[in-house]
Amino acid sequence: MSGPNPNVYSEVEGSARLGELAGADRLGMSLYELAPGEGMVFHYHVQREELMIVLGGTVELRTGEGRMELAEGAVVSFPRGERGAHGFENTGDRPARVLVISEQNGPNISVYPDENEIGIFDAAHPADRRFGARFKVTDALDGYGGGKPEIVPPGSP
Repeated sequence: MSGPNPNVYSEVEGSARLGELAGADRLGMSLYELAPGEGMVFHYHVQREELMIVLGGTVELRTGEGRMELAEGAVVSFPRGERGAHGFENTGDRPARVLVISEQNGPNISVYPDENEIGIFDAAHPADRRFGARFKVTDALDGYGGGKPEIVPPGSP
């Protein structure tokens, strides 16, 4: 673990894993600078809670319950599991800045319902990983208990 770097925030362009750069071990914090139309794919984490803060610009948030516009200063939490499914996009005409804070634990299982994919990563930090990848669920040998391999979309019965 490295020591804290108090100048990290001022050095960011595009995106950065600020928690890691600051020396955090079990807490992640990522800063995203999104051009108009850019965003984060709709997903959820089986074992990670996240918190999002809109630092600037306009962001459209998508959850399992629908879509909403978030203005600068908005704070939203995403619990573990499908209740925390989320994606976001800069819908404004200028760059947006979004800060995402998350638990850093492993293994991490991420679910991407729209793509029918899952991501499995053995360790929280990329530098510590021995394996990790996204997989198409339809490529599975079979489903649990012999059923059809598929992801049930968030909000479905």
